[in-house]
Amino acid sequence: MANICKKATSRIGDSSSVEDYLEAIIVLGREMGEPVRVTDLSERLGVSMPSVSVAVRKMADAGLVVHERYGGVELTPMGRERGAAVAARHDLLHRFLTEILGVNEKTAQEDACRLEHDLSEEAVEHLARFVEFLGGEGSTRGGFKRRFEEYLAQGKHHADLVRGG
Repeated sequence: MANICKKATSRIGDSSSVEDYLEAIIVLGREMGEPVRVTDLSERLGVSMPSVSVAVRKMADAGLVVHERYGGVELTPMGRERGAAVAARHDLLHRFLTEILGVNEKTAQEDACRLEHDLSEEAVEHLARFVEFLGGEGSTRGGFKRRFEEYLAQGKHHADLVRGG
């Protein structure tokens, strides 16, 4: 179940909620084919069918999806572009958290779901370059990343930075 963030709320009023729906439609479309069923969205996002129906109607009104009553949901080109961007940010953050920082899978998934909506394009671009730099083949894999893993294993951390002291 890659990349689908469970909804903390079923409201579709904010942009992060819309992005979660678009991302879910992208992922479910890859996994199960298109169009995506409303019942599959409900199940994977952890929200009620009526909540999904309201959200889909609002996204259709905004030109992000096409949905026939009792039919599947398909992304418009604009919805596909926006959903793909969110999915890519999620994947990047998840990769950074797990592969570079060594965060466990469950925590990385939850954190990527929260962070994917709030980073600037500049931060995303620099993070992508950093992940590629550290995760790519060559000397950096054995250098910085190895030293960071050793540092974590030693149990020495800058607690003042974490506590804000």
